[in-house]
Amino acid sequence: MADHNLPNYLGRLTGSMLHGAMEAGDGFATFDCESEEAFLAAAQEYGVVFPHRDADDRGITYLHERPGLGPERGIGFTTGTLLPHTDRPAAKVPPRVLLLWCRSSSTEGGEATVLRGAEVARRLADRDSEALKAFCEEDAAIFRTGTEEMVSPVFRMVDGAVAEVRLRFDPYVYFAPNAARALPALDRAFEEAEIAFTMAPGTGYAIRNDLWFHGRRAYSGDREMLRIMIADKHAAS
Repeated sequence: MADHNLPNYLGRLTGSMLHGAMEAGDGFATFDCESEEAFLAAAQEYGVVFPHRDADDRGITYLHERPGLGPERGIGFTTGTLLPHTDRPAAKVPPRVLLLWCRSSSTEGGEATVLRGAEVARRLADRDSEALKAFCEEDAAIFRTGTEEMVSPVFRMVDGAVAEVRLRFDPYVYFAPNAARALPALDRAFEEAEIAFTMAPGTGYAIRNDLWFHGRRAYSGDREMLRIMIADKHAAS
């Protein structure tokens, strides 16, 4: 099952592997996992599962084409492109870590994309320092989901380093004028910083939701990804 062509490949998924990659590592790892049950067990060993409206009672969301949801379905339940984003940016405290595991792959397309926030910020600064400044303003964006609302920078900087990223593109996100004008520069920085890789059944990736953006290319076929959000690591870890 092992696929050593995956970036940051760390082998079989376990809670201890997740802890090392997410806490001591750079916050991104790919892995193998033999079953849905093992996927959930590793997540629960590592941290506290973050509930979501689209998840089942265990906290697993099944991401696949679901046309029956009608016009209100999120882009995650379509075959379209998912632009770089973080999950739950409107929450005061978003999930810390995301786990995604491939149960069935696409016929064509569907590559996962990840982008280190610090690398995007660096490329944006090199290209247009005023654009980066706009996205670092405290009121750069307003994120809304249901009753949640968060006014926030896209890049929160501490001592010149990226400490947190928040971003989503949907009808309920509003950018301040300077940030809106800087979106083309951000798109170019995304293109330069993107890491893309194919997900085969039984493989997955884990990512720090506060430090990395992630997305997906458009696809055809029966691609299905299982997602678990982790609220925080276990104190014992």
